[in-house]
Amino acid sequence: MAEERLSRIEQMTNEKGYVSTRDLAGALQVSEPTIRSDCKELEKQGRVIRVHGGAKSRRTRGILTQSSEKDMDDRQGHEQAEKDALCRYAASLVQDDDCIFIDGGTTFATILDHLKGKRVRVVTHSQIILNSFTSENGELFMIGGNYSPQYKMNLGPAALADLDSFNFQYAFLSCAGVDIDRRKAYTAELETAEVKKKAMKLAEKSFLIIDSSKQKIKGFYSFADLDEFDGIITDRTDQEVPDHFIIPEEN
Repeated sequence: MAEERLSRIEQMTNEKGYVSTRDLAGALQVSEPTIRSDCKELEKQGRVIRVHGGAKSRRTRGILTQSSEKDMDDRQGHEQAEKDALCRYAASLVQDDDCIFIDGGTTFATILDHLKGKRVRVVTHSQIILNSFTSENGELFMIGGNYSPQYKMNLGPAALADLDSFNFQYAFLSCAGVDIDRRKAYTAELETAEVKKKAMKLAEKSFLIIDSSKQKIKGFYSFADLDEFDGIITDRTDQEVPDHFIIPEEN
């Protein structure tokens, strides 16, 4: 029964491109927690893509929007080893007394572990960074704004106004996806994009940190050309990339 259900979920997502958890539960006459568990297993097997509120077909070449993007809680643990290696490399660029901006997202869940012992000033709008901060990480400045439960970040005009008071040696940024052919970095909506653009203007150097799952994904909004970054740190790629792509040797 379980395998039949998994096959039916995969079939429905391939037919429709995206199917909500509620619709899947209704069609298969099971609970929504059961569907979420099934989708988690299907994603593990590489058969669908789990997104916020449902599942998306791997055959769909759609555009990532806020409604189809996963919540931060659902992204935890995905590509964890790759993300940790990228955080380690990014942290190696930081020197004592540097001021840095760390973007939101699960990409940076472990970056503070690699900054321990360095005297740094960290500015962020990310609840994930706030929750992992200790006195071993120097000083933390949390910018305010409208809190987004989906992204676990402070956003909006108040966040931008707070951010405008700082300057950085480095801005470490994430994104929803990149199109290497068009040389574009994307978000699924505008509010997180505005924070990223502001941080880039205030930083001496900006680095985009992406694991390979973000490649070949188009988002709703293009917030930067890839050439605007001083470096793009990723774990691997099967495409021809610009010269400033950095793939740490350990990967």
